Amino acid sequence: MSLPNVPDINPLITLKREEVFHMLLASIAMEEIGLSHVLNAEGEKIQRLLLSEDVCLDDMIRLNKSIERILRSIIKNQMLLQFKLEDVLSLEPTIGPEEDCHEE
Repeated sequence: MSLPNVPDINPLITLKREEVFHMLLASIAMEEIGLSHVLNAEGEKIQRLLLSEDVCLDDMIRLNKSIERILRSIIKNQMLLQFKLEDVLSLEPTIGPEEDCHEE
């Protein structure tokens, strides 16, 4: 899976409203991709522990607590991303230059 292409941003860049809208959506998508990588890494930790032959109950409990903390953080981040997505979607350019609402 590849990451979205974000243009080089410097103080002299000029962006149209639609380009900003797309960049905001891309930033949300990149955060989601990052979270998916974290979830995948946590799954690999569980698999590695389960394949280990010398696992004790304390190891399992420690891993469980660690993953629970990570999942709680991911859930919090998901809630913030949902708010961000809703805010961005409310900015969606619904009227293009050809469709002026003040036409007579």
